Amino acid sequence: QMGFLRGEMAKKRRHRPIRQIMRAAGPMVQRIKPVLLMSPISIAQYLPPGAASFDLLVIDEASQVRPEEALGAIARCKQIVVVGDQKQLPPTSFFDRLSGGEEVDEEETDEVRSARATEMESVLTLCEARGLNPAMLEWHYRSRDPSLITVNNAEFYDHRLILPPSPVQNDPDYGLAFRQVAGVYSSRSRGEGRPGTNRIEAEEIAREIAEHARTRSDMSLGVVAFSKAQSDMITEVLELARRQDEILDAFLREGRSEDVFVKNIENVQGDERDVILVSVGYGPSEPGGRLTSMSFGPINGEGGERRLNVLFSRARTRCLVFCSFDPGDIDLSRVSRDGPRVLKGFLEFARSGQMAQPEVTGELPDSPFESDVADVIRRLGYPCDYQVGSAGFKIDLGVRHPDRLGRYILAVECDGATYHSALWARERDRLRQDVLEGLGWRFHRIWSTDWFHRRANEIDRLRDALDAARDAEGPALTGANHDGVLPPEQPMRELSGPELPPPPELRAPPYVASSFTVSVGFEPHEAPSDLLFDLVIRIVEAEGPIHRDLIARRVGAAFGKSRTGGRIRAVSDVALDRAVAQGRLLLKGEFAMTEAQHADPPFRDRSEAGTPVSQAGFLPPLEIRAAAARVLAESGDTSREELVVATARLLGFARVGADLREVIDVALMEMG
Repeated sequence: QMGFLRGEMAKKRRHRPIRQIMRAAGPMVQRIKPVLLMSPISIAQYLPPGAASFDLLVIDEASQVRPEEALGAIARCKQIVVVGDQKQLPPTSFFDRLSGGEEVDEEETDEVRSARATEMESVLTLCEARGLNPAMLEWHYRSRDPSLITVNNAEFYDHRLILPPSPVQNDPDYGLAFRQVAGVYSSRSRGEGRPGTNRIEAEEIAREIAEHARTRSDMSLGVVAFSKAQSDMITEVLELARRQDEILDAFLREGRSEDVFVKNIENVQGDERDVILVSVGYGPSEPGGRLTSMSFGPINGEGGERRLNVLFSRARTRCLVFCSFDPGDIDLSRVSRDGPRVLKGFLEFARSGQMAQPEVTGELPDSPFESDVADVIRRLGYPCDYQVGSAGFKIDLGVRHPDRLGRYILAVECDGATYHSALWARERDRLRQDVLEGLGWRFHRIWSTDWFHRRANEIDRLRDALDAARDAEGPALTGANHDGVLPPEQPMRELSGPELPPPPELRAPPYVASSFTVSVGFEPHEAPSDLLFDLVIRIVEAEGPIHRDLIARRVGAAFGKSRTGGRIRAVSDVALDRAVAQGRLLLKGEFAMTEAQHADPPFRDRSEAGTPVSQAGFLPPLEIRAAAARVLAESGDTSREELVVATARLLGFARVGADLREVIDVALMEMG
């Protein structure tokens, strides 16, 4: 298989299709690349059944994967982990009418059966229905401001998500924001523009993107519209605007860590950006008018609220919603689905001006130590709050800016109850702080022993930290594109034969012959049986698996004999049989070995061993099979002829004669 792969790598053109490569050398491809990232359709297209098997399958975004699409991947693995969210988008139903199965008349059948897999909405639903062990991931990392996920947490997750506190409050540069524009929605029956679009809203978004390019180009940006027609309109307006604005044009060019995207609500699941701009699009038929239609496209359909859950959780730092009507204009008595109700809640929350829910829990300090530290901080001129944040992310003391009370400038951590209640040291000392620093918090730790024994030094250190945090400009947030435009990727050079690395050489350790000496004055056939017994065991331990004739030669050599006669062979066989009978050695055919050698047979290079070790008849089948297994492990499946030759060379034979070929071939037949 490796020879096949190296041949394909050396070719410049006319490469075999991936499916043929996987069929011919699937196990070796997995040796080279143990982890494959594929979609369900790619698995069916490129991995023939039986070509590759996996220990673990991870299905991500499982709410969008149909059971029938996932079963092919599941059949190729031993264990699965299914990751998804039932509150997010289900698989598209565009092709449902083409593949609909036969309906079952439940009144005409008395059979009670479980629901079929194809009757389930997604593989996530199927796993829940089959009772797989569930676990909810409660820590929410993406949103650097809790306001970005607050409504989602309340509407969809029963307030179970653990939200890290934000160092800023009521800051227009962070969190969820609302901007009402005097837009006009054009439909087929009203308005003068292209049906399904709101050009005024699109132009306002283009101006916001241009301003973003000038002020925070390090922050990545994405635009999401409620409809495909509106996303096309935004793209069109942006293309016109970039022709007259060099800065905007440079910002929209590809090549950054995260490029700008413009998508509709149906296609945004899985994406995330530092800043998300949302275009509702729908609105009145005249500027500044009232909303008369309660139709919001896919939001009004079944599962429309799930689309909103996806949409309003895409942003890390800021989400700005552009809307052409007042959220109060949405009349819930005129709609029947949950989508418009959830939309109204999102818009009203964004417009209210509360960029985050109150951060202060109102809880008391965990210990007199924390209360003492807080008193010192207040005497230094800085207001502070106890237990800032929610469960799992509570900060002992949050210090506010003395002139801008809406912004926390420092998190002071004490080794109090929160510290000691952590389940493991990594969470206590690293994870929480890493997450919170990623959200813009600055940390200062105070240890109780230092505070009580070196109080003056710790107060000076605290004062310096507070002054430095006050003088710093805003929270320490960095955008995904802080490195600017990435250097262009170098085109891959076509591999040619000489540039390929040489294939690895398989080598076996050299065969080491045993050499024992018996200092006695009598002949081998006159030696005590116990002496011969111990000698045979030592020979097998050193050279096994070893042929019984070769054992007799080693016994004779130990007594100084250059030739092995019948009497030496007889006493050697008696000693060997006694060792086998007592369980000290094993005998497989004519070859003796220890238990350890049988469990893990060695294979050795006989190129320097000489005769008779290098004769075909003295090759143990167990050793031949071990050498062949090593060849297969390194080279993959290969033809029988190639395997015979490669095994012989690994054992040190330069030529493969008829006798050697027959011995190896017989041993390989037993291998299967």
